[in-house]
Amino acid sequence: MPQFVMLTFDGAVNAGNMAFYRELLDTSRRKHKQSGCGIAATFFTSAEYLDYQAVNQLHSWGNEIALKSIRAKRNRPYWQTINTTEWEREVVDQRAMLTAFANVPGSDVTGFRGPFLITGGDQGFRMLHRRFRYDSTLIHQRARGERPFYPYTMDFGFRRSCNVWPCPEGSYPGLWVLPINVLFPKHTEGDLPCAMADACLPQPVTAEDTFEYFKSNFEEFYTTNRAPFPVFLHEAYLKHPERKAGYLRFVDWLLQKDDVYLVTASEVLRFMANPEPLSAYAKRPCTGQNVRMTEHLSPGRRRAPTRILHQEASAT
Repeated sequence: MPQFVMLTFDGAVNAGNMAFYRELLDTSRRKHKQSGCGIAATFFTSAEYLDYQAVNQLHSWGNEIALKSIRAKRNRPYWQTINTTEWEREVVDQRAMLTAFANVPGSDVTGFRGPFLITGGDQGFRMLHRRFRYDSTLIHQRARGERPFYPYTMDFGFRRSCNVWPCPEGSYPGLWVLPINVLFPKHTEGDLPCAMADACLPQPVTAEDTFEYFKSNFEEFYTTNRAPFPVFLHEAYLKHPERKAGYLRFVDWLLQKDDVYLVTASEVLRFMANPEPLSAYAKRPCTGQNVRMTEHLSPGRRRAPTRILHQEASAT
C-alpha cells in the first residue's frame, strides 16, 4: 500500500507565507515519482488575518482547505466551555465565509482542528458529527518504538487517554478521527513526545538536524505499520532558514521513493474508505492545476467584513 505523508499548516494564509507555499508546491520541482502528480497539503485556516484570494489559489491548485475557528481567542477556558451552538458560530460560520469570500465550495471543507488542540469534548463533537467529515485534534500518545495509529471512525467513541481536556465521551458513528500521532525529538534522553511537529524540544537549528528529525520520525511509520505520517506545524516554524532548508530537503527525499505520496488529509480518508493496491493508486489521475514559482497573487485581495453572518447554521 502507499505510504501517505500529510503536510498540514495551521493558521492564516496571507502574503506573509504564500511565497513559501508556492515554493513548496511548485510542480516544476516536486512531483511524485510514479504518478507524476504534484504534492498537496492541508491548510487548517483561522479567519484572523486570512487572505481569501490566497485561499482560493491554494484550493485551485488541489490543496485542501480545512477549519480552525473564526476568532483567534487565546483564552483556553473559552474553548473548553462553549456549547455546541457557539462552536457552530465559530466553525460552521467560518466555512460559510470561505464559500462567500474565497469561492471554496462548502462541500470541499470537511475537516477541523481545534484551537490549542481543544475539541470542546462532546459539545464540539456534536457540531462536528452534524456538519463535518473528520476531526484532527485528538492527540494519540505512544512510547517511542510503539506503532502509530491509523485514522478511524468514532462509532465506538474515543478510547484513548485524554491529553487536552475536555475529550468526547460519546460515540459519533461515521465521523472520522485523523489522529495526531506524537513525534519524538532526535538525540534526547527524555523521549518527551510532541503533538505538533514544531513543538518538539529542543528545536533543530541546522538544516541537517531538521532533516534528520523528520526522517527519523518518518521511518518509525514507514518501517512498521505504515500509518499516515503527520507533518503538522505552523509555517512560522519554517521562517528559520536552516529549518526551512531541512524541511524542503526532507520533502525532496520522500519524493525519491516509489511508494510515498504527499497528499491531503481528505485523500487519506478517501483511501481508508476505499483502499487499493499501490500499483492502481499510482495510475490515478492528477488533480488541481500546475503550480509555478512565477505565479503571483493578483491585486485586490478580499477580506471578509468584520460582521459575521451565521448563514449556514441558521439555514438548517
